[in-house]
Amino acid sequence: GVFAAGALVYTARNFALSRGTLEETRRSVELAEEGQVTDRYAKAIGQLGSKNIDVRIGVIYALERIARDSPRDHQTVMEVLAAFIRDHSHKQWPRPHHDGGEQVRSTRPDVQAALTVIGRRDSKQDIQRIDLTHASLRRASLSGANLAHANLAGADLSGADLGGADLTNADLTDAYLLGANLTGTNFRLAGLTGAILTDTNLTGANLADTDLTLANLASATLTRATYTSADLTGVKWPEGVS
Repeated sequence: GVFAAGALVYTARNFALSRGTLEETRRSVELAEEGQVTDRYAKAIGQLGSKNIDVRIGVIYALERIARDSPRDHQTVMEVLAAFIRDHSHKQWPRPHHDGGEQVRSTRPDVQAALTVIGRRDSKQDIQRIDLTHASLRRASLSGANLAHANLAGADLSGADLGGADLTNADLTDAYLLGANLTGTNFRLAGLTGAILTDTNLTGANLADTDLTLANLASATLTRATYTSADLTGVKWPEGVS
C-alpha cells in the first residue's frame, strides 16, 4: 500500500511537471508566432509607401494575410488600409496622358486592392466601423463586397459596381453614386440622406428601413426595389414614379 501510494504521488508529480513544461512550450511558441507577425507587419508597413505600385499591391495582400493569421491585428490592418484608401484615392488615375488628352477617371489599382481586401474581410473581427469618408472610389469594383456598417459619408462612388454588395446600416450621407450599378444591393437600415442616386440601377435592391431623406433618384431604375418603412421625405423620384 505504501509503495502504491508513493508511485501515485510520483506519477502525479511527473504529470504536473509535464503539464508545466507543455504550458511553457505552448507559451514560447505563441510568443515566437507573435514576434513573427510583428516582424511581418513592420516590414509590410515600411513598404506601403513604395513608389512602385506593384510593391504596394503586394504589401496590401500581405497585410490581408496578417489580419487572417492574427485576429488581434485585424482591426489595426483594416484601419491602415482604410486610411490608405482615404489618402490616396483622390490622386488622378489613369495618370495624365503625355499629349494632354483627358482620360476617364477610375480607381487606382492599389486603392482597388485595398478595397477588395476590406470587402472580403472577416467582419466579425471588426471593433470599429470601416472609415471611408469622402474617399474617391469612381468606377470601383465592389460587387458582392461586405461594407456593412461602413462609413461612406461624402464618398464618390459614381460608376462603381456595387451589385449584390452588403451595405446594411452603412452611412452614405451625401454620397455620390451617379450611374452606379446597385443591382441587388442591400441597403437595409442604411443612411442615404442627401445621396445622389441619379441614373443608378437599383433593380432588386433592398432599401427597407433606409433613410432616403432628400435623396436624388432621378432617372434611377427601381424595378423590384423594395423600400418598406424607408424615410422618403423629400425624395426626388424618377419621372413617372411618386
